[in-house]
Amino acid sequence: MTTLPTSKTAIVTGAASGIGAATALLLARQGMHVVLADIQSDLLEQSLQKCLSEGLSAKAFLTDVSDPESVKALADFTEQAFGEIHLSFNNAGVAMHGVPMAQMSLRDWQWVIDVNIKSIVHSIHHILPRMRQHGQAAHFINTASIGGLQVNPNWLTGAYSMTKYAVVAMSEGLRNELADSHVTVSVLCPGAVDSDFGSAVSRPPRLGGPTNRPEQAFLAQTLSTVGVSPEFVARRIWQAIQNKEFFIFTDSAMKSVIEERHQSILTGFEMADAFKTQLDR
Repeated sequence: MTTLPTSKTAIVTGAASGIGAATALLLARQGMHVVLADIQSDLLEQSLQKCLSEGLSAKAFLTDVSDPESVKALADFTEQAFGEIHLSFNNAGVAMHGVPMAQMSLRDWQWVIDVNIKSIVHSIHHILPRMRQHGQAAHFINTASIGGLQVNPNWLTGAYSMTKYAVVAMSEGLRNELADSHVTVSVLCPGAVDSDFGSAVSRPPRLGGPTNRPEQAFLAQTLSTVGVSPEFVARRIWQAIQNKEFFIFTDSAMKSVIEERHQSILTGFEMADAFKTQLDR
C-alpha cells in the first residue's frame, strides 16, 4: 500500500513531455491533485489538457526551474491551488552529449548546471521545507540518470554525467538528513527512455535561447530504438513510491558497467593499502 494518501498534492517538473508528462498523468489517475510545471508552454498545455480530458484534478504552471524565483512561485501557486504539498517530483533536465568537455562553450556549461543541478537546489530550498512543515507523509523524488553512476565513453557524456552525479549525491545527503522524518527521498536513475530528451529548444534566453545541438542528434534515434516508454517509467516510479525505494532503476542494462566502475574503485583502495604496506617494511 502506498504511504501517500492519493487525495494529496504533487508537483511534477519537466511535465510537458516524456517521463514528466507520463508521471503527472499517472499520479492524477491515482487520485492526486497534480501541478504540471515546465518551461515549454504549448507542450505543457497539451499535457494538462490530457489530464483534464479524463476529469482529473490538475493545473499547469509555466516554470523555469533554473530560476529560483520561478520555483518559489511554483510552490506558492501549488499551495494556493491545492493546499499542502506531499510529493515533489523534481524531474526537469537537459541533455549535454556528443561534445568533449574542453570544446563546450561556457554558456552550455551554465545551462546544464543551472537546469540539472540548481533546479534541485531550488526545490530543496523552496519546496522541501513546506513538505516538512505539515508533518504528513511526503515524498521528494529527484531525477538523476544511469549516467549519474557511470560515464559513457561512447556518448561523450562527461558534463551531463557530472550534473547527474551531483543529483545522486544531493539525494543521498537528503536521505541521510531526513531519515527520521516523514519525508521519503528517492532518486530516479533511468536508462534509455523513448522521449525528446535530446531537444535544446527549451533553453531560456538568459542562458542562450533555443538552439539545435546536432552533436547529440544520435540520441533521438538511439532512444527510440532501445528506450522504454515514459509510461513504463511512470509505472515504475509509482511502484517505488509504494515501496519507499531510494534508487529507482528502470532496467539493469548498465549493471555490469557500474560493477566494473566500482571494482576499479576497490582496486584503487587495494593499491593504497599495498603502498602503505611497502612503506611500513
